Order: sequence, then structure tokens, then C-alpha cells
Amino acid sequence: MLGALADDDGVKGGGAAVVYAFASDRMRGLIGDQAAFSRALGNSANAPLLGHASARLEALDRDGDSARAAVVITAAGGSAVRYTIALKRQVRGDRRGCWLLSGIAREGAEL
Repeated sequence: MLGALADDDGVKGGGAAVVYAFASDRMRGLIGDQAAFSRALGNSANAPLLGHASARLEALDRDGDSARAAVVITAAGGSAVRYTIALKRQVRGDRRGCWLLSGIAREGAEL
């Protein structure tokens, strides 16, 4: 997912489309369709994710079917921004067993 966002130019939304494909049903229900998801990724808090230069995993905590990753993103302009990325393994439905995105929060924001 982070690789797809690094390749996203913020205009065509290709990376956002890839990430949306791996978004949990709950997250899709909260945000809406793919266009709304792309807009949410392009807001000021998440803009450093699009076209970023690098991503470094600082920590990964897993508890059963939930996981949180602490990631440092180096934005295209060089600034470093920390995010928490939440994943949830699906226990039902056609995506059962898949780890899907359940949240992204910039440092200082709650998931």
C-alpha cells in the first residue's frame, strides 16, 4: 500500500485506488466511494503520503486480528511525518483472512 501511495501523483489517484481496494468494509462505509477515499488521502494531514520519497517502519504491534504500524514517511519535499496505520484481519465474508486497512492517522491524531 505504501508503495502505491509513493507512486501516486495526487492527480490520477492510482495509488489511492490500490489502497481503497485493500480498505476494510468498515472504513469504506465511513469514508464512502473511491472518489471520497482519494479526496481524504489528499487532505492536508495525509498529503505527505502521496508521492512520498521513502517510508520506514518503526514498530509493528499485533494483537490477534488487529495490527498497528508506526511509519515515518519522508515526503517528496524532504520533511519527515509519522503515521499510525491500522490493519484488521477479516474474519468473515469474501475477504476472510485478508489483512485490510482500517485506519491511517498522522502523529497527534486519533485513529
